[in-house]
Amino acid sequence: MTPLTAARVQRRYLLLIGLRWAATGLVLPVSMLIYATRGIDLPTVGLLVALYSGLVVLLELPTGGLADQLGRRRTMLLAGVFLVLAPLCMAFAQVWWQFAIAATASALGRALGSGPVEAWYVDTIRAIDPDVSLRAGLSRGWAVEAFGLGAAATIGGAVPGLVGGLANDGLITPFSISALGAAALAVVSLIAHAVLMTETETATRSGGSVRMAFRTVPTQVLHGVRVAWREPVVRLIVAHGAAIGLFLNSVEMLAPLQFAEMLGGPERAALAYGLLAAGAFLGTAAGAAVAPALCRLLPLSALAVAALVTVAGAAAVGLVGLASAGPGGFALAAAGYLAVYTLTGPAGPLAAEAVHNRVTERERATLVSVESLALQLGGFIGAISVARLAAWAGFVTGWLAATLALVIAASLTVAARRAERRAGKTGKVPAYEFI
Repeated sequence: MTPLTAARVQRRYLLLIGLRWAATGLVLPVSMLIYATRGIDLPTVGLLVALYSGLVVLLELPTGGLADQLGRRRTMLLAGVFLVLAPLCMAFAQVWWQFAIAATASALGRALGSGPVEAWYVDTIRAIDPDVSLRAGLSRGWAVEAFGLGAAATIGGAVPGLVGGLANDGLITPFSISALGAAALAVVSLIAHAVLMTETETATRSGGSVRMAFRTVPTQVLHGVRVAWREPVVRLIVAHGAAIGLFLNSVEMLAPLQFAEMLGGPERAALAYGLLAAGAFLGTAAGAAVAPALCRLLPLSALAVAALVTVAGAAAVGLVGLASAGPGGFALAAAGYLAVYTLTGPAGPLAAEAVHNRVTERERATLVSVESLALQLGGFIGAISVARLAAWAGFVTGWLAATLALVIAASLTVAARRAERRAGKTGKVPAYEFI
C-alpha cells in the first residue's frame, strides 16, 4: 500500500468534507417545502426544529467524547448511517411523528459527525509531520464545506421544478426527489469515509470496544470541558464561537424577513434570497480559502487577522442595518449581506487552527464538539433574544444586535491572541489529569 503523504491526506480530507456537506446542501432548500406539502402547520414545524436543535445541543459533547474514545473513523461511520436515514425518512414522511424520526436521525448524524473528520485530518497529518502548519488545510476544508453546501443547495432547489408528473399529495413529491438525492449522496459519502479514513496506529490502539468507549464517554467529556475552561486560548475561542452563533442565527432570521419587506412580499423575496444565500455560501468559501494568503500579506498573527476580518464583517452588517433604515434600499442590503459572509470567512479556520495548536490527540474531537456546542448555544440565545428585540423595536435594532455580536467576537479573538502570545504559539495542553 502506498504510504500516506501530507498532500494525499489533505486531498482525502477535502473530498470527505465536500461529500458530507453536499449531501446536506441538497435537502436544505426543500425542507420547509416538504413540511408544507405534507400539511404540517408552522407551530409543529417549530417543534420539529426545536427537537433537532435540542438534541444537537444535548449530544454534542457526548459524541465528541465518543470520537476520542471509539476512534474517528468508527464514529464517523456511525454518523454516516444516520445521515443516510435522515433525508430518506424525510422523503417519505407523511405525518408529524415520521418527521420527528427524521429530525432525530438528522440530529444524531450532525452531532456524531461534527468533529471526527477534522480531528482525523489533524491527527493524521501531524503523525506524518509534527511541525506542519494546519492553516492551509483547515482553510481549504472550510472553503470546500461552504462551496459544497452552496452548490448542492442550488441543485437541490432547482430539481423539483425539473421533475414532471409528480403530484404534491403522492408518496413521492417533487420535493422528495431532492431528499432522495441527498440520501443517495450520503451513501456515497459513507462509503468514501469507510475507505479513505485510515487512522494512525495511535488512534487505532486507543479506539477500544464499543461498550468500553461508551462507558468512558463521561470521563472524556469532563476532561475536554476542563481543558476548554482552563486553557485560556481555547476558552476564549469557544466564547468567540458562541458570539458567532448568536450573529449567524440573527442574520438568518432577519435577512429573509427584511428582504421580503424591501421587495414588497415573500413571493418576490424568495428567489432573491435563495440566490443571496447561495452567494453567501460561496463568499464564505472564498473567504476561508484566502485565509493563508491574508496571513502572509498582512504583518499580523493569524488570530489578529481573524479579529480584523471580523471587525470588517461587523461593518458590513452595519450596512444592512443602514439599508433597513431607508438609505440604499435592497441593493445596499444585498451587498452588505454578501460582504458579511465573505469578510468573516477567514476567521473560522484561523480560530480552529489556534485551538488545534493548544490540544492533543487525546481530546481533539471533544474540543471540536465543545466549539460546536458553543456555536449552537449562541444561536439559540440569538433566536430567542434578537427575534423578540426586532419584533419590539424594529429591524434596525436587530441588525445592531448582530453587529454587536461580531464586535464581541472580534474582542474575544484579540484576547485569545494575547493569551497565545503569553503561553507560546504552540504550547502543549496543560497537564490536567485525565480523571
